Amino acid sequence: MSKVLVAAGLTLLAGLLWLLAPPRTGGLPPPPGVDAGDIVEITYMGPTGPLQPAMSDAALEFERLSAESHRKDPSHPVYRVVAGQTGVKDMVGDPTRFMLSIAGGMPPDVIYFDRYAIAEWAARGAFAPLDTYIAADLKARHPDAIRPGRFYKAVWKEACYQDRVYGIPNDVDNRILYFNNDLFRRAGLVDASGKPVPPCTWNEMRECARKLNQRDESGRLKVLGISPTLGSSAGFYMFSFCNDARFMSDDGLRCTMNESRAVETLEYLLDLYTDAGGYQQVMAYQSGFQGGALDPFLTGKVAMRIEGQYYIPMILQFAPDMDYGTAPPPISDRFAAAGGTPASFAGGWAYSIPAKARHKEAAWEFIRFITSDRVREMLLEGNRDAVEAQGRIFVPNFVAEADLNERFLNRYVFSNPRMPAAAKVGMRIAADLMPRSLTPPNTPVGQLIWTQHIVAMEEACYLKKSPRQALDDATALVQRELDRFLHPPQGRPVRWTWFFVAYALLVVLFAVGAWQWDTRGGVRRRLGRGRFTRGQWRAGYAMVAPWVIGFAIFGGGPLLFSVLMSFCDYDLFNPPRWIGLANYRYFFGEDDLVPKAMLNTLFMVIGVPLGMAVSLALALLLNQRVRGISIWRTLFYLPAIMPAVAGMVLWIWIFNPVGGVINKLIEMVGFQGPNWLASEYWSKPALILMGLWGAGAQMLIWLAGLKGISPHYYEAAALDGAGRWKQFVHVTLPMLTPYIFFNLVMGLIGIFQIFEVAFIMTQGGPVDSTLFYVYHLFNNAFRYGHMGYASAMAWVLFAIIMTLTFVQLKMANRWVYYEGD
Repeated sequence: MSKVLVAAGLTLLAGLLWLLAPPRTGGLPPPPGVDAGDIVEITYMGPTGPLQPAMSDAALEFERLSAESHRKDPSHPVYRVVAGQTGVKDMVGDPTRFMLSIAGGMPPDVIYFDRYAIAEWAARGAFAPLDTYIAADLKARHPDAIRPGRFYKAVWKEACYQDRVYGIPNDVDNRILYFNNDLFRRAGLVDASGKPVPPCTWNEMRECARKLNQRDESGRLKVLGISPTLGSSAGFYMFSFCNDARFMSDDGLRCTMNESRAVETLEYLLDLYTDAGGYQQVMAYQSGFQGGALDPFLTGKVAMRIEGQYYIPMILQFAPDMDYGTAPPPISDRFAAAGGTPASFAGGWAYSIPAKARHKEAAWEFIRFITSDRVREMLLEGNRDAVEAQGRIFVPNFVAEADLNERFLNRYVFSNPRMPAAAKVGMRIAADLMPRSLTPPNTPVGQLIWTQHIVAMEEACYLKKSPRQALDDATALVQRELDRFLHPPQGRPVRWTWFFVAYALLVVLFAVGAWQWDTRGGVRRRLGRGRFTRGQWRAGYAMVAPWVIGFAIFGGGPLLFSVLMSFCDYDLFNPPRWIGLANYRYFFGEDDLVPKAMLNTLFMVIGVPLGMAVSLALALLLNQRVRGISIWRTLFYLPAIMPAVAGMVLWIWIFNPVGGVINKLIEMVGFQGPNWLASEYWSKPALILMGLWGAGAQMLIWLAGLKGISPHYYEAAALDGAGRWKQFVHVTLPMLTPYIFFNLVMGLIGIFQIFEVAFIMTQGGPVDSTLFYVYHLFNNAFRYGHMGYASAMAWVLFAIIMTLTFVQLKMANRWVYYEGD
């Protein structure tokens, strides 16, 4: 037994060491004479996980140069760049890994972050200001010093908060209008010479879209004139900028998402969708779109789209012979009459240093190196070689420095004889728009504004609210959160040393009490047992010990800690403040999304009895004594063990309103299928239907119950004249009541914890129709940083589940039959 325990301990230790070992991305061997203590590892976190080939080459060059510097000056460390998987779907919208690295005291030294979110995270204290590093390099006249004046003004400002720099912009993109020349000619949208004429104002765009919309014999869309949100959720932002609308006041104290120009913008977008048959019909049409060579614009399914300049390489790759044109995004007629000029939406990423990074100086050296002119050129050359090796034309990404961007465009685009004229025109338009491009506001509630502007647009386009009401409600929610950030609940800072000491004492007292009970209280009961029995008890304790210790460290402590956290204002970056019942008051009185999330969750309870009925029916079928029944049982159980993400992606395709399997089958019998996940009314029933696919898990439990029913009961019932149905009602169901009770309890617990389907398949939409309770909790914890409030939500959920379970346990005595009783 001791050998088994030692082997298990060594295996566990080896596993922990493997988990704690950081992933490496290669690296040069240490230079001769360099000790391991002279090597500084710079941890890097980016959206792609491991470094891409060109970036990896740059990191190796950085490491090589640091080794050379070490030979000249032994006090200079040798750097190693370490990167690993981010393991998230969207590193900014879902910054779980970054937040956990901070909470665990091991944040990355350099992080590549979406610029629009930098101000929000800087306001929380997540990023370190970079002004001192920039000033020191400028003073020392470092050849690679960062010079703010070289960057596009709006791009540089986006990486700042309260006049301090928190990120160094790297790439940049903006939006232009793409239009299909062939479709324009067919619709007669040409000048006297037959040249297609793109729209310059909103009214012109709407008129073009009306003429370009085409339908088949059944009235379904065949060609869509334009969809403002195709390919990007920033459509409302983009069109708002083209109407001179802003979502935040200049002083950053007031959300202005409901100003008249923003309302006018949303009304215009609603008109575009209405002209095409309504938002739901357009979404259903778009749900059948694919990427790559089957992109809807490239295949003529969409006549106009607003997209970034990065779309041009895609056209050159998949449709090099396409006849298309580009133009600046149309602006509103009111804005044009006032002398306004075309504007665009600028996006992109930047390098930042977390405030708790361990090697800030090394991180800055890496950022300065990776954003230098020579390294940017090296990265572009590496990407060019990779693209041209595949026989394609290379089009560079935009960089954040205006002068460098023009230099690269002249070298790789305008001076390239192989570059098509249409691509040159598009890149020129995009480059000329960059100085006038705008960015989302720098605010502590940037992620919430992004989320709520999408919600407001959906509510208006689904005709749930008027554009004014939708934006008023969104603005009120954002303003409430902004006020809460600017004027946080007052409370004294909390030091948690006492908690850890108290919990350690509690664990020790529990262990001592268990030992006392075992050696004194239980000794009399074991006096008649021999040495062999006592040895078995000790072996049993040894087997249970890993779980008990693991729960005490990783389960019990965090559980109690979350109770205390629910009474605090905490965001992982700043010390928690004790605010009493403020989180619970906000939950019950101010959070408007809680009732919606709770109702959505309660609706899903329908799936519990439905799933139980389907799985029981399968169990009854598979309980027959027929040949090959084991194979059938295996086939029905397979969906239950299929990876959840893979299954959800499969069902997204099955629920496709245009080409999905279900709607194709419905069409075969002469009906039109619903929009499923694109419909606020059918999204939850679709998820319930998908849940039935995994009924094989419960099927095994029912099979076990059916096998436990003695055939004598059925024989006695048959002798009394009971048929199959009466036998099922009066014999099978009563004997299965313990299994019914178990599946009911576990099913309700699972429903209240539903999360994955919303996170992967619907993101809470459409119109918050799949915003479930736990998904709302997740958003507050990991997207908005309200860890204290999320803890309060978790304990409210715990109370609800415990109450329901307690009620079920009390009622079980009335209807659950146990044979032993």
